[in-house]
Amino acid sequence: MARTPRRVCSRSSHSTSRFASRPRRLSRVTDPQTDTSLAGPAPAGMPEPDLMPPQIARGGDPFARLRILHFLSRVRRNATLQLRDVVASLNAAHLDWFFSEKVVLAELVQLQANWAISFHGDDRIVLGRNERGHTLLIVDSSKMTPFLIAEATRAREAAEDEQRRFTLGDGTSTDW
Repeated sequence: MARTPRRVCSRSSHSTSRFASRPRRLSRVTDPQTDTSLAGPAPAGMPEPDLMPPQIARGGDPFARLRILHFLSRVRRNATLQLRDVVASLNAAHLDWFFSEKVVLAELVQLQANWAISFHGDDRIVLGRNERGHTLLIVDSSKMTPFLIAEATRAREAAEDEQRRFTLGDGTSTDW
Protein backbone atom coordinates (compact mmCIF):
# COMPACT_ATOMS: atom_id res chain seq x y z
CA MET A 1 0.00 0.00 0.00
CA ALA A 2 1.46 3.32 -1.06
CA ARG A 3 1.44 6.14 1.44
CA THR A 4 0.20 9.53 0.41
CA PRO A 5 2.84 12.21 1.08
CA ARG A 6 1.93 14.52 3.93
CA ARG A 7 1.80 18.22 3.31
CA VAL A 8 4.28 20.03 5.47
CA CYS A 9 3.33 23.50 6.61
CA SER A 10 5.96 25.53 8.36
CA ARG A 11 4.78 27.42 11.40
CA SER A 12 6.62 29.71 13.66
CA SER A 13 7.27 28.07 17.01
CA HIS A 14 6.47 31.29 18.85
CA SER A 15 3.11 31.87 17.16
CA THR A 16 0.29 32.46 19.60
CA SER A 17 -2.43 33.08 17.06
CA ARG A 18 -5.66 31.13 17.47
CA PHE A 19 -5.28 30.21 13.81
CA ALA A 20 -1.81 28.76 14.30
CA SER A 21 -3.09 25.18 14.07
CA ARG A 22 -4.63 25.78 10.65
CA PRO A 23 -2.38 25.29 7.62
CA ARG A 24 -1.48 28.49 5.86
CA ARG A 25 -3.29 29.15 2.64
CA LEU A 26 -0.82 29.89 -0.09
CA SER A 27 -2.02 32.52 -2.50
CA ARG A 28 -1.22 32.04 -6.13
CA VAL A 29 0.71 34.95 -7.56
CA THR A 30 0.43 35.20 -11.29
CA ASP A 31 2.52 37.07 -13.76
CA PRO A 32 0.29 38.99 -16.19
CA GLN A 33 2.73 38.09 -18.96
CA THR A 34 2.30 34.33 -18.39
CA ASP A 35 -1.20 34.08 -16.88
CA THR A 36 -3.42 32.55 -19.55
CA SER A 37 -6.65 32.28 -17.62
CA LEU A 38 -8.20 35.33 -19.29
CA ALA A 39 -6.04 36.18 -22.26
CA GLY A 40 -3.63 34.41 -24.50
CA PRO A 41 -0.21 35.61 -25.60
CA ALA A 42 0.12 38.86 -27.50
CA PRO A 43 0.28 38.53 -31.27
CA ALA A 44 3.67 38.63 -32.92
CA GLY A 45 4.77 42.18 -33.56
CA MET A 46 2.48 43.68 -30.88
CA PRO A 47 4.36 46.54 -29.18
CA GLU A 48 4.68 46.41 -25.39
CA PRO A 49 2.37 48.79 -23.46
CA ASP A 50 5.12 49.85 -21.07
CA LEU A 51 5.21 53.55 -22.00
CA MET A 52 4.44 55.98 -19.22
CA PRO A 53 2.18 58.93 -20.05
CA PRO A 54 3.70 62.39 -19.71
CA GLN A 55 2.98 64.10 -16.42
CA ILE A 56 2.40 67.75 -15.68
CA ALA A 57 3.75 68.60 -12.24
CA ARG A 58 1.35 70.24 -9.83
CA GLY A 59 2.09 72.06 -6.61
CA GLY A 60 1.62 69.84 -3.58
CA ASP A 61 1.99 66.64 -5.61
CA PRO A 62 4.34 64.31 -3.70
CA PHE A 63 5.56 62.66 -6.91
CA ALA A 64 6.61 66.01 -8.36
CA ARG A 65 8.04 67.12 -5.00
CA LEU A 66 10.22 64.00 -4.82
CA ARG A 67 11.64 64.65 -8.29
CA ILE A 68 12.26 68.32 -7.52
CA LEU A 69 14.02 67.50 -4.24
CA HIS A 70 16.11 64.79 -5.84
CA PHE A 71 17.22 67.26 -8.50
CA LEU A 72 17.89 70.06 -5.98
CA SER A 73 20.10 67.74 -3.97
CA ARG A 74 22.43 67.64 -7.00
CA VAL A 75 22.33 71.35 -7.91
CA ARG A 76 25.55 73.36 -7.49
CA ARG A 77 25.78 74.91 -4.07
CA ASN A 78 27.10 78.37 -3.19
CA ALA A 79 26.27 79.66 -6.69
CA THR A 80 23.39 81.93 -7.65
CA LEU A 81 21.43 80.22 -10.42
CA GLN A 82 18.64 81.49 -12.61
CA LEU A 83 15.49 79.61 -11.68
CA ARG A 84 14.54 79.27 -15.35
CA ASP A 85 17.86 77.42 -15.94
CA VAL A 86 17.18 75.13 -12.98
CA VAL A 87 13.69 74.40 -14.33
CA ALA A 88 15.05 73.72 -17.84
CA SER A 89 17.61 71.27 -16.41
CA LEU A 90 14.94 69.62 -14.27
CA ASN A 91 12.73 69.16 -17.33
CA ALA A 92 15.69 67.76 -19.27
CA ALA A 93 16.39 65.29 -16.46
CA HIS A 94 12.76 64.07 -16.45
CA LEU A 95 11.66 63.94 -20.07
CA ASP A 96 8.29 62.39 -19.22
CA TRP A 97 7.43 65.27 -16.85
CA PHE A 98 6.82 68.97 -17.32
CA PHE A 99 7.72 71.28 -14.44
CA SER A 100 6.62 74.89 -14.74
CA GLU A 101 8.64 77.63 -13.07
CA LYS A 102 5.61 78.42 -10.91
CA VAL A 103 5.42 74.87 -9.50
CA VAL A 104 9.18 74.72 -8.81
CA LEU A 105 9.06 78.14 -7.17
CA ALA A 106 6.16 77.04 -4.93
CA GLU A 107 8.12 73.95 -3.86
CA LEU A 108 11.20 76.08 -3.17
CA VAL A 109 9.17 78.48 -1.00
CA GLN A 110 7.83 75.49 0.96
CA LEU A 111 11.35 74.08 1.26
CA GLN A 112 12.64 77.46 2.43
CA ALA A 113 9.88 77.61 5.08
CA ASN A 114 10.65 74.06 6.26
CA TRP A 115 14.35 74.99 6.54
CA ALA A 116 13.53 78.12 8.57
CA ILE A 117 11.35 76.10 10.96
CA SER A 118 14.00 73.41 11.37
CA PHE A 119 17.05 75.64 11.72
CA HIS A 120 15.69 78.93 13.12
CA GLY A 121 16.98 81.77 11.01
CA ASP A 122 19.85 80.25 9.05
CA ASP A 123 19.06 81.47 5.55
CA ARG A 124 20.54 78.68 3.41
CA ILE A 125 17.91 78.49 0.65
CA VAL A 126 17.81 81.97 -0.81
CA LEU A 127 15.30 83.02 -3.44
CA GLY A 128 15.90 86.33 -5.16
CA ARG A 129 15.17 88.21 -8.32
CA ASN A 130 17.27 89.95 -10.93
CA GLU A 131 16.64 91.40 -14.39
CA ARG A 132 16.36 87.86 -15.87
CA GLY A 133 13.81 86.60 -13.32
CA HIS A 134 13.91 84.53 -10.16
CA THR A 135 17.21 83.29 -8.75
CA LEU A 136 18.12 80.45 -6.43
CA LEU A 137 21.07 80.14 -4.10
CA ILE A 138 21.55 77.01 -2.00
CA VAL A 139 24.27 77.66 0.54
CA ASP A 140 26.29 74.57 1.32
CA SER A 141 26.37 73.48 4.94
CA SER A 142 26.73 70.25 6.86
CA LYS A 143 22.96 70.31 7.49
CA MET A 144 21.80 70.82 3.90
CA THR A 145 22.23 67.29 2.51
CA PRO A 146 20.59 65.54 5.52
CA PHE A 147 17.77 68.11 5.36
CA LEU A 148 17.14 67.43 1.66
CA ILE A 149 17.28 63.67 2.25
CA ALA A 150 14.72 63.95 5.07
CA GLU A 151 12.42 66.11 2.92
CA ALA A 152 12.71 63.68 0.00
CA THR A 153 12.02 60.74 2.31
CA ARG A 154 8.82 62.43 3.50
CA ALA A 155 7.83 63.12 -0.11
CA ARG A 156 8.49 59.48 -1.04
CA GLU A 157 6.37 58.25 1.85
CA ALA A 158 3.54 60.60 0.82
CA ALA A 159 3.80 59.36 -2.78
CA GLU A 160 3.70 55.74 -1.62
CA ASP A 161 0.65 56.51 0.53
CA GLU A 162 -1.10 58.04 -2.47
CA GLN A 163 -0.23 55.01 -4.58
CA ARG A 164 -1.55 52.72 -1.85
CA ARG A 165 -4.83 54.67 -1.61
CA PHE A 166 -5.17 54.52 -5.38
CA THR A 167 -4.48 50.78 -5.50
CA LEU A 168 -6.75 49.85 -2.61
CA GLY A 169 -9.46 52.30 -3.58
CA ASP A 170 -11.56 52.30 -6.68
CA GLY A 171 -8.79 53.42 -8.99
CA THR A 172 -9.25 57.13 -8.51
CA SER A 173 -6.84 59.60 -7.04
CA THR A 174 -7.64 62.06 -4.27
CA ASP A 175 -7.38 64.95 -6.72
CA TRP A 176 -9.97 63.70 -9.22
